[in-house]
Amino acid sequence: MAARETIVILGSGALAHDVVRTLVAEAADRRIVVVEIKKGTGTDFFPVKNQGLPAAVPCLDPSSPACARELCDLLLELRPAVLALTCLSESPVTPAEPWVSDIAITTSVTSALTRLVELGGQPPHVLLLSSTAVYGVAPASPLVFDEQSALPRETVFASACARWAQELRNCERRIVAWAVGAEAGVGVLRTASVFGGAQRAGASARAPLAGAMDSPLAAMLRARLPIRVLGYDPPCQVVHYEDLVRAVALAIDQRCGEVLNIVGRSVIPLSRLFAMAGIVAPAVPGPIADRIAPSATDGAHLRWRTLADGRRATALLGFQPQKTLEECFGG
Repeated sequence: MAARETIVILGSGALAHDVVRTLVAEAADRRIVVVEIKKGTGTDFFPVKNQGLPAAVPCLDPSSPACARELCDLLLELRPAVLALTCLSESPVTPAEPWVSDIAITTSVTSALTRLVELGGQPPHVLLLSSTAVYGVAPASPLVFDEQSALPRETVFASACARWAQELRNCERRIVAWAVGAEAGVGVLRTASVFGGAQRAGASARAPLAGAMDSPLAAMLRARLPIRVLGYDPPCQVVHYEDLVRAVALAIDQRCGEVLNIVGRSVIPLSRLFAMAGIVAPAVPGPIADRIAPSATDGAHLRWRTLADGRRATALLGFQPQKTLEECFGG
């Protein structure tokens, strides 16, 4: 009897567990292990019933000096065919100082994988969940970023949002560089801002559009002083949480070895985004917006667009977003 294929998903919230449910529903003959990335180690208990999931979920703390060793030991034991990383930060404010957690996670993962290969283990196919924020903004051309678009190389962090995007770019480069050096497969999914899904544990019921995970636009809507820039109304992209879950499951199933953009069905102007969320955001002059913009965004993103072309994900994965804009916003 052939050994069951093993898939390991490193996650920091509900997304990893929802991806497992989708994978189990499609093929129950695989072993899928979720490893939570969070403060504090040991075991966490996730309330799942009749989904083929273990009740006890191992946890790793990326700030611990032993994290890389513990992850390597786990990978040596499980010998996964696929390692999916869904644990990088979700927005410029989630978690707090997300660039710190991202670099810690990336360092631990690459160190563990390097050690795995040194000890004779087979390198797994790696899948990384990132964000379309890595493209920066486009004041002029291109109108839409595709996967071949050159990423900016910023050296000065003008805002928390810019620093977050820069660290995501660095994480992508480090994971891809490791995979190329180890001759392992690697895929990167860059997702638009996520809305929808069951409300996050601990989220305030009064928080606008508090879905299953955070995103740059969702964080901006939660800002204490949401604003727009006078004379600008940039188009924005969103994707429903359930569509994202399906895209990640498809990428795992098909061993995605490409950089792919995961975006929703439509584009929405920033002014309509605020209107659909029921939020009043005054338009202020640009110099003022640059000074008072919330941490979740900055003046550049309030002026210009970050639109990503999602056609390659449709062609290679067969991914087609099903949810409408209204469903993304709870309609």
